[in-house]
Amino acid sequence: MTDLQNHPDFEPAASVEEMDAAVADVFIPHEGGAAVTLLGAVSELSDQEPLYAAAAGVLATALVLRDGPTWRTGTRILATHLLATALRGVIKKMVDRTRPEAAARRGDYVLRQGERHESDFNSFPSGHTAGAVAVALAVARDNPGARLPAYGLAALAGAAQIIRSRHYVTDVAAGAVIGIAADQLIDALIVKAKGV
Repeated sequence: MTDLQNHPDFEPAASVEEMDAAVADVFIPHEGGAAVTLLGAVSELSDQEPLYAAAAGVLATALVLRDGPTWRTGTRILATHLLATALRGVIKKMVDRTRPEAAARRGDYVLRQGERHESDFNSFPSGHTAGAVAVALAVARDNPGARLPAYGLAALAGAAQIIRSRHYVTDVAAGAVIGIAADQLIDALIVKAKGV
């Protein structure tokens, strides 16, 4: 096996953090543009309050229609989103990471153990992505026909966070992992409850 580090043409791979910064540098100049601002406004639908409102809407519909499957979906959406939000909150308190737009504005970037709780230092992980992925997976479990639109909207919510310079790629990836974990945990609880 060849030792690539001693090879004269070998250049070490960029770190994940450097790759995050390179992607952010592409989008930061467009942060205030009309299209990015519009995308940002649409992506706010994946924030906590709108997703809780969506869950409440599904549950209210289930009550009016007296529909058990819709009630199950609404309950799953609410539980999965609550768990994703809680997990995201714990991790955000553990990590300080400057948001891309804040790093550009401040001329300073930090990634360290959590000490600050201002929005500028809450880049990791993406809560919008965690919530959007959790809800998309919850919807898809009970409604397979809605899988592609739900996944597409979650992907758009995550991509929007990068494009609008609110999060780095790894923040969005971590948010997606949180959403997946929340869905898996809630589903395991539901399966266990059914087995009792």
